[in-house]
Amino acid sequence: MKSVNQNIIEKFNDLLGEEKVKVDEPMKRHTTFRIGGPADYFLLPSSEEELSGILKICKNEELPYFILGNGSNLLVGDKGFRGAIIQLYKSMGTFQVEGNQITAQAGCSLAQIANAALDAALTGFEFAAGIPGTLGGAVVMNAGAYGGEMKDVLTSVRVMTEEGEIMELPAEELGLGYRTSIIPEKRYIVLGAVISLTEGKKEEIKAQMDDLRQKRV
Repeated sequence: MKSVNQNIIEKFNDLLGEEKVKVDEPMKRHTTFRIGGPADYFLLPSSEEELSGILKICKNEELPYFILGNGSNLLVGDKGFRGAIIQLYKSMGTFQVEGNQITAQAGCSLAQIANAALDAALTGFEFAAGIPGTLGGAVVMNAGAYGGEMKDVLTSVRVMTEEGEIMELPAEELGLGYRTSIIPEKRYIVLGAVISLTEGKKEEIKAQMDDLRQKRV
């Protein structure tokens, strides 16, 4: 029995354009373990408006959805996913550095942000340089390594509710603990975050990043 619905495909195509809508997409292409069966709908929004539109369609069609970064540490069964996979990696992956703050979208890789911090001689994000994954996932689970964690550097997080409402929340309201936050239970989608770092010396920052990468390998 076919689980995709032509009417739903057309709605996603109208919203995003056909090039950003994939049907029966093998998830093994999108996980670092290279396993996983097909997702009924694989969607690549490139703006908050498109993401909000997807959520509306999913709600109206009673379609389950899952937010995907770059698929690190993710196992997908051979039967795949009945519903929509919404990938925020790359298509929502811009960042900017201002003073000692980095404002980044959820789809940015932690390595990208760590390198941006290095370029700006900002210290405090070295711990994340070798963590495979995106900012969104790292915020959701308060990712950490080698004595550092996201809650040490997060100032605020931009989220979208299931209804498509956007909120800026201070980091202290997110219940960030060991590999946990309130984000999954509230079913928030992380859109981006503001990371606050301190001025440091480039060569020291690079040395620490290289050391931690080697340890991880």
